[in-house]
Amino acid sequence: MKKVLVYLLIFATLPAVAQYPRHNSHKNKGKMSTWMSITAPRHKTFWLFIDDVLQNERAVHSIRVDNLWPDKFYVRVEFDNEDHNSVGQFLDLHNAQSYSIEEHRGFYGLEITTGQIGADLVMDYRSGANEDKHPMSPVPPSTPEEFTVPTTFSWGVGMAAKDFEEVYGMVKKESSDNTRLSLAKQIVAANSMSAKQIAMLVKLFSFENNKLEFAKYAYQYCVDKKKYYLLYDSFDQDNSRRELNEYIQKL
Repeated sequence: MKKVLVYLLIFATLPAVAQYPRHNSHKNKGKMSTWMSITAPRHKTFWLFIDDVLQNERAVHSIRVDNLWPDKFYVRVEFDNEDHNSVGQFLDLHNAQSYSIEEHRGFYGLEITTGQIGADLVMDYRSGANEDKHPMSPVPPSTPEEFTVPTTFSWGVGMAAKDFEEVYGMVKKESSDNTRLSLAKQIVAANSMSAKQIAMLVKLFSFENNKLEFAKYAYQYCVDKKKYYLLYDSFDQDNSRRELNEYIQKL
């Protein structure tokens, strides 16, 4: 079977704004269910986010999520390391599928594999129920010092400062406003950001229409949407502020 591998740049990202699976919706009522499993490289653990909602209460080496709607989801895995490196992409889960997290020259991606796995944690997406196979030891280490099981979550807001500075510089150095827009969209789609960080990127655009387009696009990836008013000072025209507010109200 041909393997499909998508490699994405790694940036430190943020946790979701909620920590529970989404509830049943009217449009999905009556649909069949499917499942997804993800396995990390040896001795690595991660947290799983589906549509920016945290699924597991502790970092695990492998996870299977059952009872998913046959649909497309934004899936993100965040490693349990100092930088909270992550990789995320939209996955078509109309059919059951297994993935492994693979590294190639510093890039990580989700590689399609065959068959189910003996996951450390099995989740029911619709009910939120879970079966923890190894509650005290998510990854069998070769020595006891190789890892510690996290007991608390300590998350910041927005990308880590050093990572955002790098991203900001990458966007700023582009000579074309349209190229800046394309690059900024790619970055924010893979890395959740705070409203303040998004506002800083908006200010990099020369044209008002590009500012507005990026502000609308980035809203779905903002972790503190209640502070999106911080973007208003990034616009030169009142019409843009009004249009952004109307766009958000319609969502």
